[in-house]
Amino acid sequence: MIVTTVNSDDWTCLARRGMLFAECESVDWWQLSEKDVLRVSAVHAVEEAVIVLDGTVTAQVGDETLSLRSGQVLLVPHRTDAVLSGEATVLTVRVMPSAVSSALPPRIPELVSP
Repeated sequence: MIVTTVNSDDWTCLARRGMLFAECESVDWWQLSEKDVLRVSAVHAVEEAVIVLDGTVTAQVGDETLSLRSGQVLLVPHRTDAVLSGEATVLTVRVMPSAVSSALPPRIPELVSP
């Protein structure tokens, strides 16, 4: 996600990928004003869910323009550009596409006996 005009007081990173083989890239909280723009770039090759927590968002995804309101979710497939704007509070979740995560080795939790 490329951010333009959002000041740092309006963004909070809730989680970042910190372990090997983690499918989730990040979870971020955004407070957007009318002048703010969030861009999802196809070159990042991640899938992204944009959850509108409050307000309204206009999303340009390819040739399609969508209007989202509180409680709605936009799923942006990998290798897709999107531009989001509007006065809203949104949560974004970035994950690896299934083609990547399915190629990862299985993770088996370590069991510790008492």
